[in-house]
Amino acid sequence: MSVGGNQAWWRRYPRVVDAAVVLVALFLTLGMMRFAGRPPTRRVLNPVDYGYAAAACAVLLMRRRWPVGVLVVTVLLAMGHGVILLAVEHGAMREHGPQFLPGQVALYGVAAARGGRAGLVAGAALLAAAGTTQMVVAPGELSLGVVALVTSTGLAVAAGAGVRTQRAYVATLEERAVRAERARREEAARLVGEERVRIARELHDVVAHQLTLINAQAGVALYLHEGGQSEPARLAETLSHVKDDSKQALAELRSIVGLLGAPEVPREPVPGLDRLDDLAASFARAGLTVEVRRQGETRAVPSAVDVSGYRIVQEALTNVSKHAATATARVSLDYAPDTLKIVIADDGAGQGSGGGSGRGLIGMRERAAAVGGEVTAGHRPGGGFLVEAALPLGDQ
Repeated sequence: MSVGGNQAWWRRYPRVVDAAVVLVALFLTLGMMRFAGRPPTRRVLNPVDYGYAAAACAVLLMRRRWPVGVLVVTVLLAMGHGVILLAVEHGAMREHGPQFLPGQVALYGVAAARGGRAGLVAGAALLAAAGTTQMVVAPGELSLGVVALVTSTGLAVAAGAGVRTQRAYVATLEERAVRAERARREEAARLVGEERVRIARELHDVVAHQLTLINAQAGVALYLHEGGQSEPARLAETLSHVKDDSKQALAELRSIVGLLGAPEVPREPVPGLDRLDDLAASFARAGLTVEVRRQGETRAVPSAVDVSGYRIVQEALTNVSKHAATATARVSLDYAPDTLKIVIADDGAGQGSGGGSGRGLIGMRERAAAVGGEVTAGHRPGGGFLVEAALPLGDQ
């Protein structure tokens, strides 16, 4: 949308405006030539007058495309008209300023198209032509008509230059509006992209965690089944855990999908560090014993840090369960005055948290970076794998 809203009708219909200008210029030119003289007397117009006025004003229809050419033609026609009148009527019309009215309209077009400097040069040329005509037709005479011609020529140049400046200003505003709109769209696209990445990360965390647990529990159930019906109670308990974990996974998926704007989808509370014990219990059902320790003054943390910390622990334990070949893992939370330090360690002989495609470690680092923290990970000298996260707590 343009700066000024809907364009004015004269901008939408330039041909209509040009035709109106021609008609007005024709009417004024004929009227001024009829009453030209000193003192003003009514003069009978002849075919030469009508022919000149019609030709000079008709040329104005092309002033937008060829402003300088139209000015030259109108000035030459005016000078020719004066010379013809001198020969036909022996200089009956003593004031020849009215003849240059179409030229002044063309002069306005030059100033509007080329600027004030070009308008001044063209205006000086027009006055020189008018002065020359006046000296040829009525030498030695100076009248108010000449003064009026000079004044009106200056006004035409000033009006054209002003219109050009106003058009340039409007064009600048429109360009700024276009750039602002483009920047707004780019920012919206960036935010949408970031939101997609965040949702994808949430889906990865939920699916990887829950499916790892379900896979481990299904493996236990299959082992119990292949070993005969000697432990039906344990088999039933394992299957019950599979059911509970799959139900929880579906609930979290529905909660994440609800972020996409589906109002009919129920939204679960986003998990935080206060649910680490439940997380540890879910891994315990899959055969991984997780010990959770808390040091320092346990307190509420910013929501973004709360969620990021939980997801980092969840991803690290998921990798331990999948790759570490161990039955134990330790999670420690150290609440310092301005930093929450989270450590996930295992003693496994496998690859630990560093296994897999590496997407898990990338996701953990991205989550930490999103809240201004950092994650380091690597193999421990004595065996196993270690993940350390430092998340800023800010002002509490």
